[in-house]
Amino acid sequence: MKRRSLASCPNGFPKSKINTPKFVNSTLKFPKAIKSGMTVVIPEGGEKAYAIAGEVFAGMWEKITGVKPALQAAGQCRAKGPLVVIGSDAVNALAQSLVVRGKIREFAIRYGTDDYHILSMRDGQRPVLLLAGGCGRSTLYAVYDFFKRRAKVSYFWDGDVAPQLKTIRLDGCDFRERPRFAWRGLRYFAHRGLSRFQAEHWNLDDWKKEIDWLLKKRLNIFMLRIGIDDLFQRAFPESCPYPPNDGPDPDAVPRSYEDRTSLWPLKYRGELRQQVLQYAFDRGLIHPEDVGTITHWYSHTPSSFYKNNPNFPVLGQNTEGYDTVTGRVWDIHDERTWQAYWRLTQTHLREFGQPRLFHTIGLAERKFGRTDEENLKIKLFAYRKIQSLLRRHYPDAPLLIASWDFIVYWKNAEVRQLLRQFDPEKTVVLDYTADHAGRKPYKDWGLYKHFPWIFGMFHAFAPNSEISGDYKMLAERLSEAAADPYCRGMVLWSELSHGDTFLLEYLASNSWRPQKLSLKDLIRSYCGTRYPAKARLRMGRVWDALFAIAGFSRFNVHFLDATKSFVFEPHFRILTSDAYCDLTRKRMECFGSAYRAARGNLPQSALVFKSLADLTFALYDDPFWRRDAIDIARTVLNQVLRWTMVRLALELDAWRKDRTRAVRIRSLRGQATATLRLLGEVLSQHEDYSLHASLERLSQTTSINPHSEQTLKGNAENPYCRTYVYELLQHAYLPEFDVYFSWIDERLKSGGAREWRRPKLFAEKQREIQDHFYATPLHEMAPVGERTAASLKLLFAKIAKLLEGIEW
Repeated sequence: MKRRSLASCPNGFPKSKINTPKFVNSTLKFPKAIKSGMTVVIPEGGEKAYAIAGEVFAGMWEKITGVKPALQAAGQCRAKGPLVVIGSDAVNALAQSLVVRGKIREFAIRYGTDDYHILSMRDGQRPVLLLAGGCGRSTLYAVYDFFKRRAKVSYFWDGDVAPQLKTIRLDGCDFRERPRFAWRGLRYFAHRGLSRFQAEHWNLDDWKKEIDWLLKKRLNIFMLRIGIDDLFQRAFPESCPYPPNDGPDPDAVPRSYEDRTSLWPLKYRGELRQQVLQYAFDRGLIHPEDVGTITHWYSHTPSSFYKNNPNFPVLGQNTEGYDTVTGRVWDIHDERTWQAYWRLTQTHLREFGQPRLFHTIGLAERKFGRTDEENLKIKLFAYRKIQSLLRRHYPDAPLLIASWDFIVYWKNAEVRQLLRQFDPEKTVVLDYTADHAGRKPYKDWGLYKHFPWIFGMFHAFAPNSEISGDYKMLAERLSEAAADPYCRGMVLWSELSHGDTFLLEYLASNSWRPQKLSLKDLIRSYCGTRYPAKARLRMGRVWDALFAIAGFSRFNVHFLDATKSFVFEPHFRILTSDAYCDLTRKRMECFGSAYRAARGNLPQSALVFKSLADLTFALYDDPFWRRDAIDIARTVLNQVLRWTMVRLALELDAWRKDRTRAVRIRSLRGQATATLRLLGEVLSQHEDYSLHASLERLSQTTSINPHSEQTLKGNAENPYCRTYVYELLQHAYLPEFDVYFSWIDERLKSGGAREWRRPKLFAEKQREIQDHFYATPLHEMAPVGERTAASLKLLFAKIAKLLEGIEW
């Protein structure tokens, strides 16, 4: 059996049709047909997903065996050879006849659910394979699962791994699957910058690939929190014209994530949304519909709406975030507000959506009124109005209540008070902060075993997009969730999609049925399906070391409650962060204890790069390994950089009393700069991390706004969103490091005993660096040099040598 990686092109998104990947070695000789001639029998009616399931089965069979089965409708099938029957007796007449004739007693499914049954039998002398799902979507699950079980196909977001076989056994199947969680899915967020990580960059082929992958992983919900495209233009055409696509959006805030200038024409984005959602609905996926206070975050109200509706009621707020008029919530005390809000929801349903599931974020991330008590009353009232609005039109549709505002702004007793006002038959709390370290929100709020809720993980923020995670904690919490009949689902909100492939695999397997596996077992499973056999053991050791080094450094774990120093990586915004400048006693104590806990595993970082260097020549052409190798390298290097900078801060603090520490400070400066430079070299080795490559890719789909380059720069460079971007590292992070370390040198030379504080000159210097970055064309900043196995091996070896010389 020959293993074949069906990964797409290096950045994960091919230009060609994604559903028709080609195998190498086309000289292999396959039989022109199975001896008896296999036929795939699809229902004549029912959901469109059933016919798609038949087409998928025939397509995958052909790709693996080289033989294309016939496709026939059940009522027209007169085939004599082996049969693959798509759908249960409820939709497929041939399956029904087998039940009537007593060949099958019944299918082990609950009809109308995500259950499915893969069953082999013989009808006379011919083999029959039945793929019976409780609905069209779960029938697609059955198709993909059959090839996973019988052909050892593995499915990843960036492609499939499949063998080449002469045939695949149809006999011996009796696989019955039922999910533990009814709702399983992903949220996609509205950042822009790098195409791999930002869903707003994806074209229709990209979304088709993503949606197919969701189905391969047996997920059923996906949520587009990527802005609202042209919803206002469709809902209020008399007030909101389409903006021209020849410059910045009239409401754009330059050099920020609030520059929401549409990269593609806004009308095209609306058409794309229609096509994406229709593709998903045809396959049975669910997309929650926003209802109520929609004007939030990345769904600002166009200023043209206010221009053409003067004195439209806007709710006053006393928080800084989203305090521009276009970013504010409308006045919930005015009935005109609710009519306009419902018009937006109604328009999305008519133009894009389906009324199967609704979602609201209430008045999240804002405070209202003069006191905490008044703020609570206003927020409780908003939820009551949203429920009333929805129930007037859809009395029984489920409503998801997003939890972000609860974790940030609400006291536990206040959330419990809110829950008493919800109908548990129709309302579900979407707790995507269930993995919050140090807290168990689902218990703190009284959800556990009392109110319907969804277990959610939060992979954020953008600067914290490295691979890490406390899988021991997750296993313990998921065991609790699985034991709670009120827990209805499992979701992941990644602010950067595809940032952690390991976590995506964890979500997929555990959202179907929570697995009580150790981290080592999870790693073995991951490596066993993603890499060639010759690399699995070595890569398993690399992953073991990675998690030992990275620990639990994702958002809301390290330092969040104590100092917030690493909510956003301070070394990505060194001139705006006080983490390494304002050396307070509390921060130094936190740094010291955290470093002592981490230092024991840091020597393994050199071993990681030695192993990657040893494997490079053998595996460089495997796109899965190459992507993971770069992801592992950036994660480990960032850990080295983080703890080097923490050590530097500790030494600066100690220098106050011991001036001999200056030698160590200068040594750590050199180590930090060298590490950051090497991180830049690592990022240069893959298209995933180039802003220029992302811009070029955007232009290949359709015409782009000439302001797109400035928008992308602003969306990526602002302090909230800074992350692993090659052009930023070279032209912002490194120059800012020079300013920071020059300041330290001046302090050391002066010998003064003043407190360490971020100086005013940092703002001026940062502005100079920013101006240069925005003025320099991306094509001049794009990565140059070799991207070969030899260049990558040499780089990994160079990094290993540097890390071997560090005494932790």
